[in-house]
Amino acid sequence: MTYLVDANILSEPTKPAPDAKVVGWLRKNEAEILVDPIILGELRFGILLLPRGRRREKLEQWFAAGVERLHCLPWERENGLRWAQLLAKLRASGQAMPIKDSLIAAAALVHDLIVVTRNRNDFRKSGVQVINSFASGLISFQKQMGPARPRCLTV
Repeated sequence: MTYLVDANILSEPTKPAPDAKVVGWLRKNEAEILVDPIILGELRFGILLLPRGRRREKLEQWFAAGVERLHCLPWERENGLRWAQLLAKLRASGQAMPIKDSLIAAAALVHDLIVVTRNRNDFRKSGVQVINSFASGLISFQKQMGPARPRCLTV
């Protein structure tokens, strides 16, 4: 597995007019995709906020089927320790990061995964490698945390 996929990418196929590039990327890379429990929580939370009705029912079915197929990372001690290190480095440099995104970034760092998201600025400070599957190419943010791994991807 190579990619830690964010909620904004996983949910793209559920939109009335999904981005074909993102849907194609998801299909092509399905076997290499992992999610973090926080991402599952974000998706489920969004569905639960919807009023009862046809759209919510359809998304609940989509979510239930997807959860069965997705590979989900466990919450482990190493993730918590890496998260603490990330937050300490950010604070020492006068920076901050949203809590959910910093937890997802820590998991990516621990498991040496590339984060796939449309919110690259959310992850920029963490040092993870990021792919925006709405754009093309690999965007590497390793300045804060060390050298980038040599990779060149096009999506």
